[in-house]
Amino acid sequence: MLTRAPVMVALSAVVAAAAQGPQPPPGITRTQLADNATVLMARLRMEPGAREPIHTHPFAAVVIQLTRGSVDMTLGDEHTRAEREPGFVWFIPKEVPHAAVNTGSTAYDLITIAIKPTRSEAAAAPATAAPAGITRTTLLDNDDARVVRAQFAPGSGEPVHTHPNDLVTVQLTMGRVEMLVGSERTSRIVRPGLSASCRAACRTRTGAPTRRRSTF
Repeated sequence: MLTRAPVMVALSAVVAAAAQGPQPPPGITRTQLADNATVLMARLRMEPGAREPIHTHPFAAVVIQLTRGSVDMTLGDEHTRAEREPGFVWFIPKEVPHAAVNTGSTAYDLITIAIKPTRSEAAAAPATAAPAGITRTTLLDNDDARVVRAQFAPGSGEPVHTHPNDLVTVQLTMGRVEMLVGSERTSRIVRPGLSASCRAACRTRTGAPTRRRSTF
């Protein structure tokens, strides 16, 4: 049962967040995307050969692969090295040693989402059925976060709805998206990496070619 605000990512976008701290190592650039009471999100660009030192955080985090790349990842006692596609997700528990290395010949981007331990309590939020034209795949579901990959067919959309917890969406593929968050409505071409968050009334609708979306 979830008692904290989960993060959601729609497969038309991927999300990631990182905590504020010292300057990143050589070959890594960090761009902050959002900082609120629930999460701190950032986009990381890792150049070929760039590597993080083994480190820990006093909070849990979700890391999402935004662009394709060769990733060497150490996470606790696990060590993996693979070509990762956009939308691949890692969950990093608090205080668990971890580090990423770009072992490929091209740069790649990650989105990191630091889940603040001081965030407000949220009511349990069981998964719901997807409207017609939208497919949802749960990638992660624990006490800290729920990550859902959502794919919107052209013209599909959600009804206006609310969440008892905070919601973050990250675009994974480019497409035209209409978004309603509270009283603010936008309609535009959205590129991979764009993120949005809401707890109030919200709705997402797509317009052009297939789009994917992931929700935390």
